[in-house]
Amino acid sequence: MALVLRSLLFTPANRPQAFEKALASGADCVCLDLEDAVPPDAKSSSRPAALEFLAAPQGDGPLRAVRINALSCSAGAHDLAGLVDAAPQGGALMMAKVESAAELQIVASILDQLGSETCLIALVETAKGLSAVESIAGATGRLRALMFGGVDLSASLGAQPGSDTMRMARARIVHAALAHGRDVLDVPELDFRNSDKVGRMAHDAAANGFTGKAAIHPSNLAAINTAFTPSDAEIADALAIIAAFEAAPDGLVVIDGKLIEAPVILGMQKRIALARAAGVL
Repeated sequence: MALVLRSLLFTPANRPQAFEKALASGADCVCLDLEDAVPPDAKSSSRPAALEFLAAPQGDGPLRAVRINALSCSAGAHDLAGLVDAAPQGGALMMAKVESAAELQIVASILDQLGSETCLIALVETAKGLSAVESIAGATGRLRALMFGGVDLSASLGAQPGSDTMRMARARIVHAALAHGRDVLDVPELDFRNSDKVGRMAHDAAANGFTGKAAIHPSNLAAINTAFTPSDAEIADALAIIAAFEAAPDGLVVIDGKLIEAPVILGMQKRIALARAAGVL
């Protein structure tokens, strides 16, 4: 399993010629999409290659993932049956339109029976899913991350993307994920050719507690990875603060007029751990 999940690249599952290019794109996770990116009449023909991709050895590359259709639809049932036949031993399974903890627990139980180490990513993108987000986040130890499905959720709630309602929804998903020790991914930027906006929205997501962001085009990955990776200055500050705290005989440190307490140190330690996992320290 990948140590960091800053970036996730969606790739249509009906384009097998793009799979290897996606794996070399610099994404922390490459997710073949059997849901929205594949027309209904192409799902059956796309499924075998996607599940073969997931079942392939993980190796040293990005985390391999497949987004399956919602379990409440026939395509999702076929995806799940194909998963059993493919019996992947690693990677990640992204579940669309998750609305209850039970959905994750059913799939986790199937993976248990397969002896698989495949982890789960839950897309929260309906009003019902948002209502159950706390139980979804704590449903199973296999859950690696929640993802904010902003486009579908906006439609489900009847709220504009920048509205107070959607900001509240984003915050609820972040809170639930982090309370249960999960990663939490932001929605892809649909204006993917606007590199300035991609970078700006990625930094905004990081400032709001997200640990990563999805993308629909490889050109967005560098900006996303940068936004979720500590800078050289941030690493230096963290190391200095930790060193000063550890050297203080009474555990009290004041830096630049600010009292440094234990919660600050915990944040600095997390920053250093992320930098090491991302290979920049």
